[in-house]
Amino acid sequence: MLRDDFLAIGEYAAAGYYEEEQRSLFYRKSLALRRFFEKCELAPYNGEKLYPCGVIPQKMRIVPDTFWGVRYFPEKATLDSPSLSSRAEADFCPGEYSSVPPEHTVAGNMYTHSMPNYERVLKEGLLSYTVRIQKNADVDMKEGLLHLIAGLRCYTERCVEYLTRVSADEELIAALKRVPLCPATSVYEAIVAWNFLLYLDNCDNLGCLSMGLSPYFRGENIEALLACLYDNIEANDGYSLSLLPEAPDPLTVQCLRAAKGKRRPMIELFVDERTSSDVWQAAFETVKSGSGQPAFYHATALFQGLKERFPTIRDEDFAHFCGGGCTESMICGYSCVGSLDAGINLLLILEEALYAALPCAKSFEEFYEEYLRRVADVVEQVKHEICNSRLDRARRNPLPMRTLLIDDCIDSGTDYNQGGARYNWSIINFAGLINVIDSLLNVKELIFEKGKYTAEQMLAHLKQNDADFLREMIAQPKSFGKDLDEVNRFAHELSRTIFSMTDHGDVCFGEGFLSASIQFNSQAEAGKGIGATPDGREAGAPLCDSLAAIFGKDSLGPTALLNSVAALDLKGALGTPVLNFNVMQKVDDEILKCLILGYLEQGGLQLQLTYASREELLDAYEHPERHGNLIVRVGGYSEYFVRLSDELKRMVINRTIQDLKPSAFHN
Repeated sequence: MLRDDFLAIGEYAAAGYYEEEQRSLFYRKSLALRRFFEKCELAPYNGEKLYPCGVIPQKMRIVPDTFWGVRYFPEKATLDSPSLSSRAEADFCPGEYSSVPPEHTVAGNMYTHSMPNYERVLKEGLLSYTVRIQKNADVDMKEGLLHLIAGLRCYTERCVEYLTRVSADEELIAALKRVPLCPATSVYEAIVAWNFLLYLDNCDNLGCLSMGLSPYFRGENIEALLACLYDNIEANDGYSLSLLPEAPDPLTVQCLRAAKGKRRPMIELFVDERTSSDVWQAAFETVKSGSGQPAFYHATALFQGLKERFPTIRDEDFAHFCGGGCTESMICGYSCVGSLDAGINLLLILEEALYAALPCAKSFEEFYEEYLRRVADVVEQVKHEICNSRLDRARRNPLPMRTLLIDDCIDSGTDYNQGGARYNWSIINFAGLINVIDSLLNVKELIFEKGKYTAEQMLAHLKQNDADFLREMIAQPKSFGKDLDEVNRFAHELSRTIFSMTDHGDVCFGEGFLSASIQFNSQAEAGKGIGATPDGREAGAPLCDSLAAIFGKDSLGPTALLNSVAALDLKGALGTPVLNFNVMQKVDDEILKCLILGYLEQGGLQLQLTYASREELLDAYEHPERHGNLIVRVGGYSEYFVRLSDELKRMVINRTIQDLKPSAFHN
């Protein structure tokens, strides 16, 4: 019997999965999780004020997983028995459930980040969830979730017994005797519970930390506790948290200062004219520490845009907004968001249009419309395949842990992946937009307006990857990032048309689609298969850096760049539109604050800063051993510079470092 075979080798999750093979996948995964938590290896305690801490060593090879529920990792260590290894691969290595065309998965391919409803657990305790679970008409779901609660209760009690045995901190032991099974009664218990839940959800995202802690906060100094929590998400490659303006300023300040010098979590700080000087000061102190944290977000525009786009979002739920993963828009504790489900390679589509349609186009307008038609066709195909893939995932991949921790799955009696969460939308990334803007501007002017080149001549130069020709293309005066009215109007029109292509369509479950422009670390790989393009980009070179200008074209100062980005239809890219902004290390905080607020007031939704001189970056490139702690912002996230690929390192080095002296500002 498979159960006994896996039990004999200490694979308790797998043994639980085969315990009642006639039951549903949801039930079997729930029972697998219960058996895991009853027997799994516990994290070592090393005197910390939180538990667990660090990466938990795990002898078992079939373990809980964020995206699959239960997963086998043969790349780490295969099972000794070939027959059991084969069965584990069949049942716990589910493979891709994506039919999205691979060339249009730039930075995303059916990824689904999310966050537990931390605040509900703090307020009610997990044991209270049994009352709602008992009302479930689906017997397998009801009994499966009750198994999961029983497993978590056993796991919590095992942790308390272990901590007592090793004479751990008494306050920690007392806290874990209450939380997360029972409601938190203090800010310390709230942080202990938050940390514990983070590990149950495989350390994905921290959610709305300041809002969630604010009911328990009485002005205590919790900076060291928060730093420990941040270290845990760093150790496990976790992602984001948001700091919303409704939280008390002293709590927000501590959340910011605890992040000094840390790569993770990625902090989303929502600001506007009401933001206090204390919060601004803490934000600038933290970002100048070299952490890349926080990124700055518009406190109201993002919420207003989402409300217009998805009127079903309840007003009170915006107090739970957090960009999951790196920065993909979702509602903490209530969302199943495809983040990102796909990434449209706009420059690849342009290359195909150039060679197929440019030679026979009688006007720029004719070619432009043909390009947009091709983009629309790809977007429709991608949306269709996202729906197919989500349906496949719903059939094959129930997620009991997220069904337990994310509302309204229990109350609707519906699995997380089958539409049980309160909000379900899909985010589609658009990559290479700025390359396309500059390319189309050059095609329009040099072929159709000035007649300097025929279509055939331009294409011949591109095929040859002609260095002189590409330098000429880069030097064209009409380019994005210079705050030129004609360019800004064209950029707005093109971005509005493309982003609006996601406005309609059935996403299978929930609200619909959102556009975004988030490159992460994908722009280098996405450009490798594309030849030279009319913006001056060489064959195989990376795509543009999210929504920033092409390197070297943002030479007219910071306001010219920010005005250009604000001219895009950013409200059409609520998924989120990312802007990397490199500034000199010595910068006046008041000038920077005014610049950020000015950009956001113009419609900017997100801006992230890197403080690093070109000299430091070049030295880190040549001598990585000297700069192990140098952190830079990439495309929506922070990363140690030395861990980037060679191509991404060069991209970061090539960014314009903006001078914020008044004389550098564009009029």
